[in-house]
Parts: sequence; C-alpha cells; structure tokens
Amino acid sequence: MNIVNVAILKEKLSYYLNLVRSGEEVVVTSHRHRVARILPVTAPSAEIVEPTRPIKDLRKIKGIKLRRSASGVKSLLDDRRRR
Repeated sequence: MNIVNVAILKEKLSYYLNLVRSGEEVVVTSHRHRVARILPVTAPSAEIVEPTRPIKDLRKIKGIKLRRSASGVKSLLDDRRRR
C-alpha cells in the first residue's frame, strides 16, 4: 500500500496510476488525513456501498449565504476563520 498526499498525486498522477494498474493500492491523504483509496478495478475488496440516507436529505444542507453588500473575498475569509 502506497500513501501519497493530494499535491504529490496531482504532480505524479501517471506514476501512481501505473502502480494501481499493476495491482497496488494507493491511499490519498489531505492534511495528514486519509481521504481516498485508489484500487485496481479487479480488486476483490472494492465494493460499492449504498448510501444510508436518501438523496433528498442533501437539499436540507445550508450553504453560505452572501449578503448583498459583502464581497466574495470577504465571505471566503470569514468562512475560513470559522473553521
């Protein structure tokens, strides 16, 4: 199993895809947290997991609401400060 950061994966995508093609598994990290696994198509452990909640629940997620007087940059910076 190979572990790679998103930035390095983007930089050397062909290399990592060749590893996957040869049967290796690649784990992708972002800010030291595992976010994805890239497996060969024929991997036995690759299974599709059905969602546990209906898609209509996505409509309930509230996004960022911009105020008319606020700029997009200000809203982005405010959002980053909250995180």
